[in-house]
Parts: sequence; structure tokens; C-alpha cells
Amino acid sequence: MSDVLQLAQSLAVAFRSLQMYTAAHPRSRDAVTAAYATLQQQLEERSRIQFVVSGTRPFFNGEAQDDRSPHLAALVRQVTERGVSGFIVERGVTLDEFGALVEALGTRPTRVQELGGLESMLLAAGVKRVQITQVRYQVVLEGDEGEEPDRELNRAPSVQAPPVEDPLVKAIREALLFSLPMGAGPGAAEADELAFLQDFQPLHLGGLGALGTELGFGPDHPSADQLDTLREVLSGLGPGTLLRLLAGLGTLPQDPAGLAAGVQGLAGGLLQQAVAGLLGQGAEWGQLAGPVQGILALLPDKDQVRGGLGDFLRGQRHDANKIGLLLRRVNWEDLSLEARLVKVLEEGCLFDLTLEERLAFLRELLDLGRIDDFVRVQELLLDALRQERLLRLQSAQTLAGIARWAHAPGLPPDIEAPLAEGLKANFPWEPDPPVHRWTTEALETLLRAHVTRGDLNRVLSDVRELEGACAFLDHPQPWRQEAYDRLLEALRRPGVLDDVVAHLHGMDRAHLASEVFPYLEFIGVPMVHHLMTYLGQEEDRVKRGRLVEAIRQMGPAALPPILQALESPTWYLVRNALTLLTDVGDAGLLPAIAPLLRHPEPRVRRVAIRSLWRLCGPASEPYLISRVKETDPGALEEVLFALGQLKSVAGLPAIAEFAQDRRAMEKLRIKAIETLGAIGSPEAQPSLAELVRRRGFFTGTESAPVRLAAARALADLGTPAAAALLRGVLESEPRGELREALIGLTEQV
Repeated sequence: MSDVLQLAQSLAVAFRSLQMYTAAHPRSRDAVTAAYATLQQQLEERSRIQFVVSGTRPFFNGEAQDDRSPHLAALVRQVTERGVSGFIVERGVTLDEFGALVEALGTRPTRVQELGGLESMLLAAGVKRVQITQVRYQVVLEGDEGEEPDRELNRAPSVQAPPVEDPLVKAIREALLFSLPMGAGPGAAEADELAFLQDFQPLHLGGLGALGTELGFGPDHPSADQLDTLREVLSGLGPGTLLRLLAGLGTLPQDPAGLAAGVQGLAGGLLQQAVAGLLGQGAEWGQLAGPVQGILALLPDKDQVRGGLGDFLRGQRHDANKIGLLLRRVNWEDLSLEARLVKVLEEGCLFDLTLEERLAFLRELLDLGRIDDFVRVQELLLDALRQERLLRLQSAQTLAGIARWAHAPGLPPDIEAPLAEGLKANFPWEPDPPVHRWTTEALETLLRAHVTRGDLNRVLSDVRELEGACAFLDHPQPWRQEAYDRLLEALRRPGVLDDVVAHLHGMDRAHLASEVFPYLEFIGVPMVHHLMTYLGQEEDRVKRGRLVEAIRQMGPAALPPILQALESPTWYLVRNALTLLTDVGDAGLLPAIAPLLRHPEPRVRRVAIRSLWRLCGPASEPYLISRVKETDPGALEEVLFALGQLKSVAGLPAIAEFAQDRRAMEKLRIKAIETLGAIGSPEAQPSLAELVRRRGFFTGTESAPVRLAAARALADLGTPAAAALLRGVLESEPRGELREALIGLTEQV
């Protein structure tokens, strides 16, 4: 089976599915996908495929085809009944683009005409790699009339060669071109005919005066022969040069006046030739609107010329909607704001405009404060979200543009509120993925604007409403869930999270609890990572406190970013992370915290000790005991306090040894003695007895503060043996402050 028959057969199946089901139905999608696969196989060997109909004869990639196949005959009807001669599909065409072509070809011819033709439908669907062919092809016999008929019919369509040109006309044209500014003269590449449309500049025609005089033009209106010659000369120019020449009519010299009168008299026909020629070379309708508008503005009979241009293009079988769009665009900028409102609200031309024109019109209403008029136009757009696919797509693109203004200059509530409600209502029910992408973009923009303004509760409400609406559907579509996930991902982007941190520092505490903290929990782990990054950079102590408080509110979900922060080279970030772990962690974090007992920064070591014993309890004792002799004074105080709180009997030997070490600071020895009493184990009594009793001259007695601390520790033990020991010490103690203190302690036990 030939390539074209395979493609025609697969397309026939797709057309039949579209007639029986909707475009979104699984069977229709499967049929379109199968046809797309057939197309892709053929595009592997060539950069594009072309299907053209001449009369009733089909041509595929320039070769005439046998039209007896029923599938091929059906494809010919699909094409010709919709007012075109064929289509070109380029390599790289997407499934969505191909699906739009199949859907357009399967649409009833009357409906195609109502929507402005196939080219308009594909343009509105964003199709870039499919072209509609408007020119009618015919088989032309060239040269040898004795060729076999079959060979003649199988030749690719071609165009008859132009007649031989009058040498005098050619010479005049060359003289005219040499009189024009550089870049318009002979030798300009034909391939560059469209380049000027990117930056359209009219030709300056002031240098044609001398040529006009040489050609016999005088002060009066030219004769019929002169007009015929001038028409033939100008008609031979390339369409791009001709359009630039017509745009420069205002620069024609006044002498001879007959030349200017002759060119202006021919302007209507020349404009038709230029526009048709450029369209045939691939120019877009939108590119021609500006130049055509400028030319018509120079003509005294512009209405007549405009009408003639429309009739001519329709006679050339161009898309009627495109012609109307071109002519309306020419008129649109000439209208007052009030007249444009009438056309949009009363004559229904909103979707005849381009996307850029719709947005420019709406922005003008917004900037002028015409809020009521803006709302009326926006209602048309929101209503179009419930119409056929083409209108939904155009509406969604426009609404996405409006949503961007929520950031700057800002949208009044009368505009933004119905816009958001309409988009949310459309989100779960929109059946077409390309349309859904635009409405999702609009929703994403509005949500980000709410975050920027600090309306975080509004964001939570909208997102949960969308989530609930999608969950309500019996048959959720994967692409809809993907769109919802994209919305959440947009709220987790760094720039948006920066706004949340700014609100965290700027809001009062009441709003923190009611708005910011719930939003932080909603964002989850990405928010914690962002807050931890700020915490590692923030130098303001008050702001660091807010950041710590916010992270603490996240609970166990904050653990992964906090643990990651323990490895930071920024010491105060590590310290703050340890503080947070104390609030949100558990005993399983012992392996992560224990190494920080040896952190080079003393302030980190102290917090690590505190976090370790509070989270891990008795399991932390071995790590704490090992630090009694190996840490700095500040950290040692934390260790002693921790061992006392844990009632660590295992720590008694190390603590007692340190308490009896007279080389240590007395302040720390007293802390160790107090810890022995706090542990409350009788095993500490021998060590305390050594510290509290008086000794001989050579062995030396401890200082009064040390002895008093040991006496208090014995009292804390509360055992009979400890009480008897205290009484014995009292009996041998001479008068003084220490004796008085000992008396008080013995009375307590």
C-alpha cells in the first residue's frame, strides 16, 4: 500500500471516530494517535509531506495519485468541501497540532465557514507546523505535445510560464528601480521579499521626478496609454518592493503632477497584486495589516480601495475570515474607544481581533479606569470558556494575559474576583489540554499575586477548592492532576517563598498564627529548606528568632532540612538547628547530635549537650561522661547539669574525681559537688566525706566554700549515714560561719 493510501485510510478512521464521538473521547484520541503514527513514519524520510487537490485529482508530494481509492476520494472531499486545495505537514509536528488539523478537517463545512476557515481554526489552536494551501493547482503541458497522456497527468502541478515582456517596459522598469533608494534596485534576491516585513519601511520616491518627465508625464492627468504603460511597469515589480512603493506615495514629487496622479489612480489594483503576491510567498496576514493600514491612510478613496481589496482576495479563494480580519484590523486602530466598545459589546467582534489587540484594548480600559466596561468585556471572555474549543482557547489566552496585570498595575476586586472564580470553575471541567494549560497559567499568576500581597489564607482557600473539585470528578484526567501539581510547584519557587519570608518578618503575631504558620505547613519541606537558608544568612537576632519560631511550627516535617543544617560551616545555624531539634526531634537523633559535642565552637557544644540529654535521656550518659574532663568550662557546666538531671549513677566516679581535683577551678568543683548531691546516690558519700572533713596540717583542708558545698550535698543525700557524718564534722568544727551553716544543715537531716 502506498504512503498516501496508508495516510488516507488512517485519516478516514479518525474522521469516522470524530463523527461518532467527541474529540476528547478515548476512541477518537486513539484513532488520531494511530494516524499520527502513520504520518511520523512518512516524515522520517522527508522534511514535509504535501497533499494537494487539482479539480478532483489528488497530488501527494508532487505526484498525481490514482483517485479510485474510496479512502483517497473521501480525503479529497474533506479538503475541497472546506474551501481549500490541500495542506502541508512539516517534520516535527506535534500530536496536538496534528489532532487540531484532523478535528478541523472533520468539522462540518458550514461550521468551518462560521469559524473563519481552516487556516483560522489552526491559527487559533496554535498550530505552527501545518500549512493550509489556498492556491488552486492544475496540470500544465510543457513543450512536447507528443508526450503520452499518462505521463503528462503524473507530472507534479506547475504554473504556466509568463508571456515575453515588452523590452521597452522592461527598460523603463529598470530605470525606475535604479531611481529608488538602495536595496530596492534590480538584483535584490527574491528570497528576501519577506524580510522587510520585520521592520517595514516605505520607499522614498522623491527621485522619480526626472524619470516621470522623461516618460512624458506632465501637469495634467495622464492619458490612457500612459496609464497602461505605468501599470505594466509597476506590475512587474516584486510584491515586497511594490508594497513599499505604495507606502511611500506621500513622498512622490509634485512635478510632474501627472506621475503622482497616475500612481495613485493605479494604487487599488497594485495593492491587490502586492498583498496577494506576499501571501503566496508565505507572509502572514498579521504582518500585512500595518503596511496596508498605512497605505490606505494615504489614499483619498481608501474605502473604495479597501472594498476592492476584499473582493479581489475573496475571488482568489483566500480564507474569508482572514480577509475580514485583515480589513477589520485595518479599521480597528482608526476607531475611537467608544466605537471599539460598540463593536465588541454589540457587534460581537471580540474574537475577530488578534490576541495582542484584545489585550491592548482591555489594558486601555484598565488604565483609563473604565472598570465597568472592562468587566463587561471580561464577562464575554468568561462566557466563552463554556463555548466550542476555538473560542475557549482564544478566551483562555486572553484571560492569562489579564491575570498578569494582577502584579502590575494591579486588578481591582471587581475584575479580579470574577476572573478567579471563572478560572476555578473551568479548571476541573475543561476537557482540552491546550486550553487547560492557559487557564492553569492564569490561575498560577493569580495565586502568586495573592502571595505577594500577603493574602495567604486566600491562596490556601483557592488551592483546596481546586483540589476538592478535581477529587469530585468520577474520571480524573492525568493531565489535570499534572496541572494541579504545577500550581503547587509554582508556589514553592524561591521567589514566591521569598515573599512569604518577608511577610513572616512584617506581620504581627496575631496574623502569624492565623495566616503565616498555616501557610508554612501547607508548603511543607521546601518552605523549611528556604527558612533554614535564611536562618544561615540572617544577622538580625530578632529576625532569627522569628525564623526559628516559624520552623518550630512545622513539627517533625522540618527534621530533614534541620539535620542537613547540622553540617553547615555557619556555627550559629548549627546552634539554631540543635535548638530546633530539641523541640521537634526524638531519641533516634543521638547519632546526629553526639559528634557535635566536639564542635570547635563552644556555643554549639553547649547547645549540643542540652539537646542530647533532653532528647535521648539515659542513652546520652556515656557521651556526656566522656566530656567531663575534655571540654571547656561552659560546656562542662552543661554536662554536670545534664548528669544531675539524669540522676546518672554511672557518672559518679568521673564527677567525684573532678570534684576532688584541686587543680580545677573552684567554681567548677563546686558545680561537680552539687551534681553529686543532685544525683542522690549513697555511692557519692565517701567522696563527699573526703571533701567536707577537716584534715591535718600537712594534708590540707578544703576551702570553706568547697566544704560547705560538700555538706549540702550530704544533706541532699538524706541518708542516716550522711546525717551521722555531718554531725561528726560539726563536733570537730571550730566556731565560725561554716559551723553555723553546718548547724543549720544537721537540723534539716
